[in-house]
Amino acid sequence: MIHKRLSILLLSLAGLVMAVTSASAAPRLSITYAHCCAPEHTYGVYAHKFADRVAELSDGQIKIEVLDGGVMGSEQAIAQKVQLGTVQMAGLTTNNVAQLAPALNVLNLPYLNSSPDDLTGDGGLLRAGPYRDELNRRVLAESGSVRVIGGFTNAFRSLLAADKCISTIDDLQGLKIRAPKNPVMTAMWESWGVSTYPIDWGETFGAVATGVVDAFDSPTDVVLDLGFHEHIKYITEATYLPLAAVVIINEPFFESLSEADRDILLTAANETDVAHAEYVANNGDRVRKELTENFGVTFCELKDPEVWAERAQGAWPQLFELVGGGKEWVDMTVQYRNTGSF
Repeated sequence: MIHKRLSILLLSLAGLVMAVTSASAAPRLSITYAHCCAPEHTYGVYAHKFADRVAELSDGQIKIEVLDGGVMGSEQAIAQKVQLGTVQMAGLTTNNVAQLAPALNVLNLPYLNSSPDDLTGDGGLLRAGPYRDELNRRVLAESGSVRVIGGFTNAFRSLLAADKCISTIDDLQGLKIRAPKNPVMTAMWESWGVSTYPIDWGETFGAVATGVVDAFDSPTDVVLDLGFHEHIKYITEATYLPLAAVVIINEPFFESLSEADRDILLTAANETDVAHAEYVANNGDRVRKELTENFGVTFCELKDPEVWAERAQGAWPQLFELVGGGKEWVDMTVQYRNTGSF
């Protein structure tokens, strides 16, 4: 009897040891995911939500190692690392991935989209579906090794200034304005009579703090979440360009995975796309309230939005050559946005 009880006890202990070992075992697959910003920033929120969902779907067997804070360099540098495979995945603004895949420049055309829903709502251009499939086909062909598996926004770009309201197009004159290094966006600013300073995002805070620039455009939440409220005191929430971002993965790495693991990544990205769109929609009120009540930021309103739209859209014909696929791809995009089909 004693031997039988001892055997049962030993078997129970062995099972417990195996369970503990299994729970604490390292994941069988670790994937790096880089992005620009802090974990609490919108890009970080997406990255960590995606990582958590992958862990859940894989029962902890796949770990997404999120590299926050731009530790892998600028967004353009990160895009190149994904292309080369030294970083497996990233969540990046489309204008910075367009250096590798100009087809993405279609999403940077001013006044192409009227709301973030055009990108991330049901049937949006960045949601899983026929349009993103076609976009991905073009991105793969142009980049050679970059696949799009997800997409999100951070609302529209706002006009952020240190010393004055930007209420009319004339208020831009004389301002030193930072803008991304993207030819389509540069042309947009030029249509408004402005020459911009093409400063990397990681250097923007220092440029604003030291007066190298006194204005830039970006979603409103960066003023609160990244500390720009120390220097930015005037915000104009415009509607000329949603900040679109894509989740990209190195294609050879993706193809090396099992079909089951690929499905986990795609499912997690699709689910995170939907959840993150809801997060962004709810985040705007919180940001505006805190900036107004806690940091004395003034919100301004455009008095002549039709002038901005007319000039920017008037520049479209000269931008077609900067978009991979040219006017045909632009027309296909507009048609899909309007009708839900090509």
